[in-house]
Amino acid sequence: MTGLVKNEPLIVLADEDLSHIDFYQQVLSESGYWLRSVATPAKLMTILQQHPVNILVLNMDFPFDGGGSLAEEVAKIQQLPTCRDTRIVMTTTQFSSDQKQQAYRSGGADYVVYPIAPEELFLKMSTHLTAGARKNVSSALSRSFNVLSESNMALYPMMATALSCAQMLNQTSLSNKQALYLDSLTRSLKRTGVICDNLRDFQELSSHFLTLENTPFDLDQLLESLREYLLSEAESREVELLFNVPLDVPRSLVGDPDRLRRVLLNIIDEAMIVGEGSPLILSIKSGQLNDQSAVLEFAINQKVTAHEEMFDDLDELTERLVMAKSEVDESINLLIASYLIEQMGGQVHYDMDDGEPGVYFNMELQLAKATSDKSFSVPVDLRELRVLIVDDNPSSIAVHQAIVESLGFEVDSANDVDSAFTAIVEGHLDLELEPYDLVLLDWHMPGKKGFHLLEKIKNDLDPDKHPLVIVISAYDKKVIDKERGKGKIDGYLHKPISASVMFDTIMEVMGQNLPKTHRRVMGAKQHGSAVTVNGGGRRILVVDDMPINQQIAREVLISNDFQVELAASGREAVVKVCPAPELYDAILMDLEMPEMNGLEATRIIRETSDKESLPIFAVTAHTMERDRQRCSEAGMNDHIPKPLDADNLLQKLAGYLGLAVTSVIHDEQDIESHSTDYEYVDVEDGIKRVMGNEALYFKLLSDFVHQARAQENQIYHQIDAGQLTEASENAHTIAGSAGNLSIVGLRRSAKQLQNALMALEDYQPPLNHFKRDMDNAIKEIGEILLKRNQAPVPSELLQEGSSGGEAIQKKASNVDQAKLARLKVFRDQMLSQDLIAIDTYYQLLVDYCDLAPKLKPVGDKLIELDYAKAIAAFNVYVKESKLDISLAAEKGASHAR
Repeated sequence: MTGLVKNEPLIVLADEDLSHIDFYQQVLSESGYWLRSVATPAKLMTILQQHPVNILVLNMDFPFDGGGSLAEEVAKIQQLPTCRDTRIVMTTTQFSSDQKQQAYRSGGADYVVYPIAPEELFLKMSTHLTAGARKNVSSALSRSFNVLSESNMALYPMMATALSCAQMLNQTSLSNKQALYLDSLTRSLKRTGVICDNLRDFQELSSHFLTLENTPFDLDQLLESLREYLLSEAESREVELLFNVPLDVPRSLVGDPDRLRRVLLNIIDEAMIVGEGSPLILSIKSGQLNDQSAVLEFAINQKVTAHEEMFDDLDELTERLVMAKSEVDESINLLIASYLIEQMGGQVHYDMDDGEPGVYFNMELQLAKATSDKSFSVPVDLRELRVLIVDDNPSSIAVHQAIVESLGFEVDSANDVDSAFTAIVEGHLDLELEPYDLVLLDWHMPGKKGFHLLEKIKNDLDPDKHPLVIVISAYDKKVIDKERGKGKIDGYLHKPISASVMFDTIMEVMGQNLPKTHRRVMGAKQHGSAVTVNGGGRRILVVDDMPINQQIAREVLISNDFQVELAASGREAVVKVCPAPELYDAILMDLEMPEMNGLEATRIIRETSDKESLPIFAVTAHTMERDRQRCSEAGMNDHIPKPLDADNLLQKLAGYLGLAVTSVIHDEQDIESHSTDYEYVDVEDGIKRVMGNEALYFKLLSDFVHQARAQENQIYHQIDAGQLTEASENAHTIAGSAGNLSIVGLRRSAKQLQNALMALEDYQPPLNHFKRDMDNAIKEIGEILLKRNQAPVPSELLQEGSSGGEAIQKKASNVDQAKLARLKVFRDQMLSQDLIAIDTYYQLLVDYCDLAPKLKPVGDKLIELDYAKAIAAFNVYVKESKLDISLAAEKGASHAR
């Protein structure tokens, strides 16, 4: 071997197999390399600490002393001053895909499987030496960078001039063809600018002069600019692009937006090249979040749902990105993206959860102190509107449905024009007061196009039944207008769509058409007709496992002269009905129940009674055609949608039982106003659901606090125990109860948690949202109940020494003694953590109106079931009021949550 001097390239071989070392010696001995071989960990560290190492060839089974993982041992090596720029080549004797990924994740620059041809080994060593020298560029390579830099810098002023001329030309009168040419020119100039930026960063990275910006930016604006850059390339390659960025991802960030956009642009550019016309999805999710920063998880892949066809086009793209700095890749896009991700503190990784091919990396970004995040809150009167998404792409449906559902709308989907029109028609025929308000329509689908649905709506539906239509397309709106869309659509969204733009467009369309929409939703609340029926003592069996649902149905039926019997499961219903079906005139059957669901119970009951003699109604939130078909096949007569609507329920019963229906028109002054807008609870709608019985509604709200908190704790325990199916059932129960009480925000997040748990997906984000909404909704319920029970304090009790004399003082004394006795009972209930304490609290507010402001801190903590803090607040009240009550011992009142 020649040239064993310190300034020549040093290659260290760490391997117990002497044949591998001999092979390297034979291939490289005449090439001027300095080769050192080791077989023990102690000797390896000694050699690594002596001289700067260019390449470390490390067998993946090398016996390190520390017992740590391969990644941990490699990290220790890379921390050595002599190994900062070392290229680590992992070797093995048998190929494994998992082992290959492990090699790159552990910090390896290459993965080599023995045996290897001498020519390939020599090429790999030369490639890694060249890659390692990039940070210390010299001689001819340095001169090349200088020439590249000078040429690149000369391009910038020419680019700026060309863009300015194009913008000025765009303001003049142009023919359609000229406008098309100008648009193509502008996009090409922007893309050329990106190439120039890549070349500039390539030069700066090679000479250690890269400086990152650290400025506030808006994520949605970055996505919009990214869309502008990608449009022409996506259209030319016939790639459907989607942005999957939920609204809970922070928008106001601090970093280098230009380079982050370029990272995404470079990777997506490369993905479109290798994807061969397949759909492409950019997903950004929020990972670890604190007051100062957020970890964003980026993914570029080809599908969202598990039911779609598996693509493998992007299978090697992550591997190429990881290796871009190690090997000479033909794509400068991936090289620059790889370096920029590293410079910005990010890390490329493989998706190990479901194995979906694609590119995955994370990056921690600061949160802007003066946040500009706008509110994505939807007005209460719009939250219950129904939206139909029409699209042939399952991923597109999944992405857009997640956005729309997060806004509080009820969402269904259809994958072609005919099924969409059927759903719209059935919405008017079978679901009273619940037609589709908005259709999100993909314009270019296989077979019938979007304009075919517009024509069917126009020709076959009455004008007052037309839903609003927002078209979604990858083509410009001018193209849509030419293809029979002009004057027929209410809004337009250009793919790929950011969640923020979709929110703005929906709110704009709803705002322009609010009178029409508002009448449908609010009519039944303020000026609508309340349906009454004379049940004539007919016997109805209500089958539901949720006590709140039972109470609502029972109140509605009893107030209309029906007899009501309750069953908490399908099995209990079968036991009650099958021996004597003639005892019942109708059955309201919930579908999702433990032990035996509603479909199974109905099939058994139908063995002893037919549809004509005993109508059975499915009470369910599932109202699409496939759900109706399942219920009909089981023997059910009809649907009553959840959340339960009293008018709809009574009309259905009256139709099947031959009863007369009476409608009473309510004026606004006939209804007590509950116009305060709450974020989570729609009080007016909730009162309407229980036939205007306010006392019952507020009692149910109070009951809901206890039941929901208990079920919430069960969910946490079941998730910890891995019982995800049981946890999803409890989430379903909370969602159903919240829906029937018009606790809109909580119903939505509980339903999303249920779906995530059932699908065995990543449930942590919906679990966080559920926890937040549960806490906020219960606090809001506490405020509502406090407000309802609070009455003005009599003036004679507020004015010390006022006229009224001894009679008033004697009366006050009697009241004080009774109040003290009640407060002592209240104290004891809190000490024993008795759930009845919250009911005692509300009753105290009703009976002693002066207590409302003083006991509010106690009530706030009781609502949260935090007995320790409730007792502490109670002791403060006793001290400040100087009451003759012994203080409660705070030590024993802890409450673990």
